[in-house]
Amino acid sequence: MAPSEIPSLTESARAVLRLLASQGPVTRPKLGSMLELSKPTMSAAVSELSALGLVSSRGTERGAIGRTATIYGIGPGAGYVIGIDVGAAQVRAVAYSMDAQPLATVEESIPDGATVDETGAFILAVAKSIPAKVGKAFRTLRSIAVAVPRIVSHSRLGNGQGNGPGAVLHALRRKIDVPIILENNVNCAAIAERHFGAAQGHETFAFLQVGVRVGLGLINEGRLYRGAGGAAGEVGRMPFPWSASEVPFREGLEHYLGSRALVERSRQTWPAEEGTPPNSAKELFALALAGSRPAAEAVSRHA
Repeated sequence: MAPSEIPSLTESARAVLRLLASQGPVTRPKLGSMLELSKPTMSAAVSELSALGLVSSRGTERGAIGRTATIYGIGPGAGYVIGIDVGAAQVRAVAYSMDAQPLATVEESIPDGATVDETGAFILAVAKSIPAKVGKAFRTLRSIAVAVPRIVSHSRLGNGQGNGPGAVLHALRRKIDVPIILENNVNCAAIAERHFGAAQGHETFAFLQVGVRVGLGLINEGRLYRGAGGAAGEVGRMPFPWSASEVPFREGLEHYLGSRALVERSRQTWPAEEGTPPNSAKELFALALAGSRPAAEAVSRHA
């Protein structure tokens, strides 16, 4: 699974490719106007990229005076990337084209009590299986990003065997010859929120995730803020309860706010006349939406 050599391109062709990657499909006249390229230079750049499969036609657009213009976007020859999300119960991988079009998805369940080595094997299996689903048109894998539910300290992350994130990264790099990025999963979610979610247009914000675990990603002036040891935003590690009479314990906030504790509290106070109590946060939220009074009260208390 070694990446192909990146071809040598003229400066104008590189400019066109860079713009299409950042802006999405654009008509040829608009490309020339945005880059301030002459028609001959623009034509030569598009021909150069098309011959390599780096750009391709996405149809046509009719202008105000009736003329049609070809729309160009990133082509399959530019390759694709893989994002892998390592959760508590499953590993999920998604392949995307270089202009953010989804290509394929693979999921693999992780059994309870799996070791670091066993989890690493699941991650590797998913990473190696998804290219077959992508197909031959997108033949070049450019990079892999792996989101893990752990603190990732880039100052300590090496190529040794180690444990945790370091071991995962080492195993992948031995088997797959492409650039591999390892990052905390909530940090990845914060980056995604900035590009595709509610934080679009915001340069500084905090993304709070409350699920099985609790985490927070910080974006400051458009860049991910990790902190010196990669633990910035790890609110789940805060001591809890906040009480004058009880002794707080480390990571108590995560245990209290996590979905498992939410479901357990709901089950303990669930009225018998309301039937079977929910077994998961998903079931609890569905019951609340359907009008269940104890479910709505549990969700309200938790919020």
